[in-house]
Amino acid sequence: MGFTYFAKATLLFIGRSMLFGVGLASLIFVFVDFFEDSLTFSELSLLEIGFGLLLFSLINRHLTASKAAQLKWTSAIYRPLRNIGWVNLAFLCLVIFFILIGPEIDELNQIMAKNSHRLQQLDLIVTLLCLYWAAPKLPVEQTRTESVNKEGLAQ
Repeated sequence: MGFTYFAKATLLFIGRSMLFGVGLASLIFVFVDFFEDSLTFSELSLLEIGFGLLLFSLINRHLTASKAAQLKWTSAIYRPLRNIGWVNLAFLCLVIFFILIGPEIDELNQIMAKNSHRLQQLDLIVTLLCLYWAAPKLPVEQTRTESVNKEGLAQ
């Protein structure tokens, strides 16, 4: 039991750490990509400004829901970054698949160059969805009980 437990715990820690790291790096890269040339707000597009506002509102929603669900702060931070990490690892597997195809890589580069703005929009939407889905949900019974107690109909 000792060695197998240690091996499982080590692999789980490494896997979770990689997901956390990939998610954090991806989130940082989104903001670095906003300020490509300089650190001025004049080069931000309306899409990027809207994304920033939606991101901060979703972070507020996530933190409020995490507090209501009484999650530990480590779990509240880990959940959205884990989701973003999974999406980026899936994208990495897709890129590796296209690299293994070989000769069609030039065509793929041309398609990506033509659609770079659409890819950025897709990346921003997926990041927002990952943050939205990471918010904890309260059980239905607990939510119903709290709403009844607030109305004063049941004690």
